[in-house]
Amino acid sequence: MKRTLWPLAAILLAVFLAACGSRTEPTLPPSTPTPRPAATATSIAPGTETPTPAADNWQRIQQSGKIIVGTSADYPPFESYDQNFQLTGFDIELMKAIAERLGVKPEIRDFAFEGLYDAAKLGQIDIAISAISVTERREEYVRFSNVYLVSEDAFLVDAKSDIKISSPRDLASLRVGVQAGTVYERWVQETLIDTGLMPAKKMFTYTKLDDAIRDLTQGRIDTVMLDKLVADDYVTRGGVKIAASGLDRQNYALAMPPSSPGLATLVNKALVDLQNDGTIAALAKKYLNLSPEDIPATPTPEPATPTPAPAAPTATPRPPAGCTDGMAWVADLNYDDKNMTAPPVIPPGQPFTKSWRIRNTGTCTWDSTYYLGYVQGNTPAAQMGGQPTNIKGTVAPGATYDISVNLVAPVQPGVYQGFWQMNNGKGVPFGQRIYVGITVPPQATVTPVPTSTPTTGISFTVNTTNITSGQCVTFSWSVTNATAVYFYALGQPWQQNGVPGVSQSVQCPPVTTTYELRVIQPSGQVVLQQITINVTQAVNAPKINRFTVSPQNQITLGQCVEIQWQVQGSVSSVTITRNNGSLWDNAPLSGTQSDCPPNTGSYTYAISATGPGGTSRAQQTINVVSPATATPVPTPVPEAPVITMFNVSPTQVEAGQCVTGQWSISGGASRARFLKNGAVIADNVPFVGTAQDCNTQPGQIVYRLEAYNAAGQMVSQDRTVTVNQVTPPNPLANTFWNLDAIVQGGSPSPVIAGTQITAQFDANGALNGTSGCNSYSATYVVNGQSLAITSISGSKQLCEEPAGVMDQESLYLQLLSQVAKFSMDGSSLSLFNGAGQVILSYRS
Repeated sequence: MKRTLWPLAAILLAVFLAACGSRTEPTLPPSTPTPRPAATATSIAPGTETPTPAADNWQRIQQSGKIIVGTSADYPPFESYDQNFQLTGFDIELMKAIAERLGVKPEIRDFAFEGLYDAAKLGQIDIAISAISVTERREEYVRFSNVYLVSEDAFLVDAKSDIKISSPRDLASLRVGVQAGTVYERWVQETLIDTGLMPAKKMFTYTKLDDAIRDLTQGRIDTVMLDKLVADDYVTRGGVKIAASGLDRQNYALAMPPSSPGLATLVNKALVDLQNDGTIAALAKKYLNLSPEDIPATPTPEPATPTPAPAAPTATPRPPAGCTDGMAWVADLNYDDKNMTAPPVIPPGQPFTKSWRIRNTGTCTWDSTYYLGYVQGNTPAAQMGGQPTNIKGTVAPGATYDISVNLVAPVQPGVYQGFWQMNNGKGVPFGQRIYVGITVPPQATVTPVPTSTPTTGISFTVNTTNITSGQCVTFSWSVTNATAVYFYALGQPWQQNGVPGVSQSVQCPPVTTTYELRVIQPSGQVVLQQITINVTQAVNAPKINRFTVSPQNQITLGQCVEIQWQVQGSVSSVTITRNNGSLWDNAPLSGTQSDCPPNTGSYTYAISATGPGGTSRAQQTINVVSPATATPVPTPVPEAPVITMFNVSPTQVEAGQCVTGQWSISGGASRARFLKNGAVIADNVPFVGTAQDCNTQPGQIVYRLEAYNAAGQMVSQDRTVTVNQVTPPNPLANTFWNLDAIVQGGSPSPVIAGTQITAQFDANGALNGTSGCNSYSATYVVNGQSLAITSISGSKQLCEEPAGVMDQESLYLQLLSQVAKFSMDGSSLSLFNGAGQVILSYRS
């Protein structure tokens, strides 16, 4: 099965950018110490100077043995980072092949795409490759190589459809199918969804194009966006037609400084050789899944010269007006990740500050309108709550500046890498990208939820409390002598989840979830029983980021529900069911489905996603009631985000213990985040998820879940947890001692014969005993091995015998007030003064 033409297509598709090409117009930095690239094909030694552009830089490149390459590694499958944090993609491998033909090593650095042209102009790079489309305007500023790849988009519709497409706005009301991981998926996201032209639920993402075409012909979607050549092939099979094509044809080429005719000649020769020997075709097959016959013919290249002739004077292109922005990395000031070979370990949920030293390599002076902003990461959580950070004061060209970002380590264990880039006062990105990389270790064991106390007349059980994601459990209950019974996941509205007194329920929680049985007895007393299902996430199994059924919980007969889902990971099939009957086999990875239950009763909607790593499942249950018995439910604002469930448990912990947050989000939500006392601890969380957090300081902790829609509307829910101070153990509690000796100057004096001195410590800080003649009482406080005895008082009896008994008592009570430490050793107790000297010695 053919896969959509990932190439140039995506970029091409940027119909909104048609005037200036696929990716937005670039601009970037000058020379300085070689900045740390986000990743390189060869290692870069900090401190290496970037050369200033010469009349023709090929001689310098040849002498150094390396060519400095600029790319913008946020555009798969052309250039991106793999799971090992290394650069990969069609352009990356093509550049390596070109460098090999030139006899030099490529040193690839990651820049803001908008700054690539300025980077070439300033001499910070020798050449740029980043799915760059050739345009007349760009040719005014850089020298392009021959075109190495051509692509054109197309939109398929059903053969009988009258849909017409001439611009992105014509797609706003359509259900658009795309293939996962292609440039077309990205284009729909950025051009239609992110701009608000189309709601996210109207993009249907498929693992296989054949499934998308099948659903197109069955009326489940309205159009499929794909490469023109692949679209032509489907048209020949029948049943579909092309509604639009060529909205943005793209010619991709490498960009070089204008004064590089010698280098350009050699690069063009290398491209011809690589095309003739099949290298480019092999790379297109590997990264773009294009067969040789599917690759459009490139424009006829210029005649190649075997060796470059001396550079002839050429007309200098018209320079852009004003100064040029540029930035280079100088050093990591803390949390060095050793080029992602040893990311520092940060405990989950812990705040930290990442700092870098950067240099202004441009000709513009930075002021407070310039800022460092987040770009992308290996996961949505890689932003770590970081926010744009503005420059303080001014930074002159050539000067260095230390900049920091406040972050919070994600709560889920794993390795995280987040990229940041500079932006000028107009919001235009420029310069070399910098990043932060950390490792989050597994969290401490969550404090277990107390088990329910058995109640007469109520039986509430489950077949197992420990499962792997994708597995299901069966709850059973039997209740007698009750007026009403409700069963629900904690956080859901119990009023809409009534059940028979004797019944069962199959549940497939995607994350650890607590379920509750609520029984209302004839007396009005409410009895609650809870069971927590602990869910271990299956390794490499598909991840269900979203599965919602709206409206939630209850509808009236005649109403319909909208099912919405999103699955990620390695997926071979997705199935949507209602009460175990299929609604959609081989469903897309993301999509929506409307369904109208035919009768009253309980309906369970479920999703099953299967891949090489296993199967993941999720489900939602609604009750369909007649209008006469319906529980009034407020009408939600159309497409507003909805928090279906949010729970944090336990609500009482001791310092050092952990809590678990669980949530489910639906409605028109487009993103969500999890906060702790106002600080973001997990951003862009999945719509069905869980997170752990551990608290070391006592006090009140307020956890908040915020859900946003594309219009910026936000809803939130708060949950409060009380963290109690841990009471240190008191080894003296409930112990009784007899004094053996009073120690003065290191010499022990035994208790006078015929007298007894005792000390009894209770568990509440009270000390009582006899002091030889009288009884006494006091209070005591233990802190580790420290001991303070205060408020000493006694009876006033006078004893004449044995001789010295009153002096002994007076000395003993005086020494008690001097006690600062204690030591217990089996059956002996020693009390010390502030100087660390033993003053009283007891035995058990």
